[in-house]
Amino acid sequence: MTVPTVVRVAEVGKPAFGLRKGEEGISVFDPDAVQPPLSEQEILASFRTGSQVLVRTAADIVARGLQIVPVEGAQNLPERLRQAHREIRPGIAMSRAAFKQQLRELE
Repeated sequence: MTVPTVVRVAEVGKPAFGLRKGEEGISVFDPDAVQPPLSEQEILASFRTGSQVLVRTAADIVARGLQIVPVEGAQNLPERLRQAHREIRPGIAMSRAAFKQQLRELE
């Protein structure tokens, strides 16, 4: 049995878990949400050349008081990625500052 994980795609040299103005959450993918499971290569193929993937366990994210919420991915993504898209969002009653701090700790 595999440990549930999420995959974040980021640009090399930039914070992977930085929350931008107006964003409610951080986009990630649940590789096991589709069958067969998504590979890192399949995910990266839909993003800019030079992007990297970072894998985090769902347990680590939830232990920080954060939520992993299913949110349909952007229309320009392949169907499998749209189905596997999730967002890391703040826990209930968590301030934006506390959310940003928890995200920084995922770096």
